[in-house]
Amino acid sequence: MNQSKQYQSLAEDAEVKRLYAVVARKIAAFVAEQDMKPGDRLPSEHKLALRFNISRATVREAIVALEVLGLVDVRMNCGAVILDPHASTTLDQGGGLSDRVSGEGLEEVARFRILLETDGARQSIANGGVDWESALVAAHHRLAHIEFRMKSGSVTNYELWRQCDWEFHEALVSGCGSTLHKRLHKAAFDQFRKVVALEYRAVGFRGLRIIEEHKAILDAALARDSEACAAALERHITAFFRAAKRVAPVRQVVS
Repeated sequence: MNQSKQYQSLAEDAEVKRLYAVVARKIAAFVAEQDMKPGDRLPSEHKLALRFNISRATVREAIVALEVLGLVDVRMNCGAVILDPHASTTLDQGGGLSDRVSGEGLEEVARFRILLETDGARQSIANGGVDWESALVAAHHRLAHIEFRMKSGSVTNYELWRQCDWEFHEALVSGCGSTLHKRLHKAAFDQFRKVVALEYRAVGFRGLRIIEEHKAILDAALARDSEACAAALERHITAFFRAAKRVAPVRQVVS
């Protein structure tokens, strides 16, 4: 690709990011105009796309941004449900969260998640029996099935993938023997995932690499190799930072 085409591509990417940020603000304004309450459902992606004369993919990304900001909660088989109609919808020019709404840095959340998940995995490997192994294998099977369908980069199955991804990581730590540990792990996982979701357009689905990462975690867990499993988990969770740094080096830490 020549230099002029590279600059054109970068400009187009920036415009796309601004576009979904604009649509996110329009949806937030629509929620206010309609005086929507917590528990109300947003119109379907199709209806919003028609209303704003934009693609469903852009609407979907705008809704992900609004989920991160706390205005909506995206639920399987239900769509986007209003969570807090008064949530701040401040987005920077690139379509990311502003400092005012950022909260803890993503890197800090990621490190906390690594700490909890690697320790939970070690405890599960030490104490988990055949039921734990069976649940882990079943969760990985569902996740791998979705990931192979997403290798092309399509976001069609993104919500289903998010659910299957959580179920796999939940199953991994489910044998740790501590309800508090599992509760804290879910909180860290949810915070990490919500922010990463906003960066999904820039980083994209990592295709074969993420499939291999999940398989390495599974193989080490089933081999009862706690150190290899912990190392595979840390590589998997920190891989996002490498991808984010390549795409947007000035926004290494986002929350």
